[in-house]
Amino acid sequence: MQSEVLPLSTLPVPRIIPRPEHNLSRKDVDVEALKVLYRLYHTGYKAYLVGGSVRDLLLGKIPKDFDVVTDARPGEIRKLFRNSRIIGRRFRLVQVFFRGGKIVEVSTFRRRSEFDEVQEAQEPAAAPSRDNTFGTPAEDAQRRDLTINGLFYDISNFSLVDYVGGLEDLEQGYIRVIGDPATRFTRDPVRMLRVLRHAARIGFKIDPLAWEEIRAKRHLIRLCPAARVRDELLKDFHSAAAAPFLQLMLESRLFYAIFPVWETRLGKSGERRLIKLFRRVDAVFQAGQALGDSLLWAAFLTPYLESLGEHPRSIRELRDFIHEQARTALGGIEFPRERHDEVSQILALEEALAQSLAQGRTFPARLARLAVFPQAQLFHLLKEGFLEELGERLAEAETAPPPPPAPRHRPRRRRFRGRRGRGKEVGGGGQGP
Repeated sequence: MQSEVLPLSTLPVPRIIPRPEHNLSRKDVDVEALKVLYRLYHTGYKAYLVGGSVRDLLLGKIPKDFDVVTDARPGEIRKLFRNSRIIGRRFRLVQVFFRGGKIVEVSTFRRRSEFDEVQEAQEPAAAPSRDNTFGTPAEDAQRRDLTINGLFYDISNFSLVDYVGGLEDLEQGYIRVIGDPATRFTRDPVRMLRVLRHAARIGFKIDPLAWEEIRAKRHLIRLCPAARVRDELLKDFHSAAAAPFLQLMLESRLFYAIFPVWETRLGKSGERRLIKLFRRVDAVFQAGQALGDSLLWAAFLTPYLESLGEHPRSIRELRDFIHEQARTALGGIEFPRERHDEVSQILALEEALAQSLAQGRTFPARLARLAVFPQAQLFHLLKEGFLEELGERLAEAETAPPPPPAPRHRPRRRRFRGRRGRGKEVGGGGQGP
């Protein structure tokens, strides 16, 4: 397979958009990111704001974080910022720390993405050396996933630098892959998730060529580490745009490539149920509140469990049933045992709670004392669509004082006792010779 990195002679000439012709202003950039940019620039290095922060600012949104890219090497960046550390092994970048827990990540221009290099290292040709990992701004832009994420903001003259046509795609509302989608998805199938993610979050259309390649190559997602796929999905559950993301996952069939056993279970009604639940999840996040990971996975599993028909009535049998079925349903991703147990308990308790409420019975006190019962109550409100009450409960939980620390029990000191008869020998209590 040929490398995606273009020869220097064929790299595109950038489109430079001067400050009067775009709407990105320094006043919208976090002061910590500006400090990093200016220190690099005044020391003689190139310093660009890059990626999602540039995209969001141009769309009039508030970026979640700010990333900086430069021609300074990681060791040189580290020397410039005492409040920093180098992370990563092969693909090193520098985290610069500021008060209040803010972190600005600074990377060096690179020729390839880390996943492209990993795949190249597995091919017959020799893996690239560390010396040719670093590259130029043009090469760094080409290695990024989407055109709208490949824009640079140059702090030296406040211009935008566009090597990939990202500004035009932003203006036209288009999600386009940089390079050949077939090659990019083969090298790193997680890019297919990212295409759907950005289309869902900002409401853009997906390039037809990329869409067809997602449908054709969706099976490749199974080659990715299961834990990585799980973490990518969690990002979207927390994004306040999970419902449109899952809708695109279902339409492209990428959903069933990750969760194949769902295909014969869910049906159109199950798909609609999944989207309905995550519209409620999105409403919670859009209101500025949050739900825990275990509760989100409980919501995700609900349509699958509902498709199984009658469930056991006994709470113990119900928990064991859900535990086993959830393991089957989530077979396409890596799920830690502790999280699996907690999700199963939330689902079982919620179902038992729903039965008690429907029959007008008092919920057993021994079950209400379980640590996950408050989450089961929240999940019941979400599942039944009582979003106003759910919001009130979440607000109360945020303002409630933390529970007092558990009392520390000092270990009882053992009293030392000497051997029997030893005192007589030492003290001379016996008769003399």
